[in-house]
Amino acid sequence: MPSTTVAHGTFPSRKAADQAVQRLVSSGFARNSIDLDRHEDDEGYDLTVHTREENLPRVEQIMHQSPTGFTLQRAASGTFQTMKSNPLLLLGAGVLAGLAVYSLLPGEERPQRRSRHARRR
Repeated sequence: MPSTTVAHGTFPSRKAADQAVQRLVSSGFARNSIDLDRHEDDEGYDLTVHTREENLPRVEQIMHQSPTGFTLQRAASGTFQTMKSNPLLLLGAGVLAGLAVYSLLPGEERPQRRSRHARRR
C-alpha cells in the first residue's frame, strides 16, 4: 500500500473552505479523504486532506489557489486537451482567425488582384 500523508489548510470562512473542498473534489480527490473542521473559537475552518505523498504538492496548490485562477486553469487545460486531440480543429480555427484578420484590413491595404483582361500593354 502506498504511503499516505496529510495536507492541512486554514480558511477564514466557511465559504472559502467549501470552495477549496469543491476544487479538490473536481480535481479527482475523494470527498471521504477530505475533512473540514470548525475552529473552537469560531474563527475559521481547518481543512485536512489524506493523500499519497506524491500528490501532496498538487493538493496544496489546489487547496490554496484562488477560485478564479482555478477556473482559468481548468478552462485552459480543457482547451489544450481538445486542441491536442483534434489537430484539424486547430487548423480550422487558425484559418478562421486568418480570414477574420484579412476581412478587417481596409480595402487599399489588401493585395490587389488583376485579371488578365484588365491589363494594358
